[in-house]
Amino acid sequence: MENSLRHKCWILSSGLTGSENQCLGIAERLDVDIEIIKIKPSIILYLLSPWGTPVSSKTLLPPWPKLAISAGRRTIPYLKYIKKKSQGKCKTVYLQDPKINSESFDIVWAPSHDKITGPNVIKTVTSPSRVSKKNLEDSVSAWKEEFSGLPRPLIAILVGGKSRAFVYNKKECRNVLNAIEKVIDEGGTPLITTSRRTPERLSTQIKEIIKDKPHFYYDNLGKNPYFAFLRFSDVIVCTPDSANMISEALSVPKPTYIIKMKTRSKRFKNFIESLKNSGHIREFEGKLDKFQCSQLNPTKEIADLINKEFSF
Repeated sequence: MENSLRHKCWILSSGLTGSENQCLGIAERLDVDIEIIKIKPSIILYLLSPWGTPVSSKTLLPPWPKLAISAGRRTIPYLKYIKKKSQGKCKTVYLQDPKINSESFDIVWAPSHDKITGPNVIKTVTSPSRVSKKNLEDSVSAWKEEFSGLPRPLIAILVGGKSRAFVYNKKECRNVLNAIEKVIDEGGTPLITTSRRTPERLSTQIKEIIKDKPHFYYDNLGKNPYFAFLRFSDVIVCTPDSANMISEALSVPKPTYIIKMKTRSKRFKNFIESLKNSGHIREFEGKLDKFQCSQLNPTKEIADLINKEFSF
């Protein structure tokens, strides 16, 4: 319910779940009333983004909120529009590298492995997310009964999928299957979630491996147990294709292992290597060690900066 005493925050979304969740994670840390606004760029703005600004908007109208947050190239023209039309009264925060001058916004967050710099840029190794103490604890009441009968240790296995940086060829899919088999051999109970990007054949093979074993499998149908996986698991094993998944695991934090895969992205390779070198993640080689790792909480860092700069 909206509280008239709290500031309002708009989240501009182009429909990308990962980007929207990054924005929500920040907004949920602030004492604000949140409204998600779906933007539908014209063909011209779609092609011009991140450049260009709409002439007018039927959805972005005064009274302007105290804060607007967005992520994703297609939202940029609209975030700039809000800053211009509100005459700077609405503070704008952009998440990710906008590929334009950072001073088009009040604050920009970008991953450390991106090249952007500027006086208003905050950079962290991992990404902001919706992982918070509240969301994790809320998952307990919703999922405790589901997981209570499963034998320990519980191993969350987070499986992504194909992208420009990762191909998921037969060998790499086999690596994922081998990792699941080794978790079971080690006495672990797999809590598996796949992505809409996961190759269908891989999903089918995963189901075949676990069908006669204690497990919990989520394939994007029905109520999502993702926060519960993070909360109840003893160890997390994930594919390396999603910076968000890795960031979420380290926000809990839990001992986190990465399944070996090649990447075509130098940025992603640097991201993974930096976390390996700092001891936050390890490559999964078949043994489950509950090693200690310190929490990385970029969501709090960004929210704290917003509070400091804009007096929320």
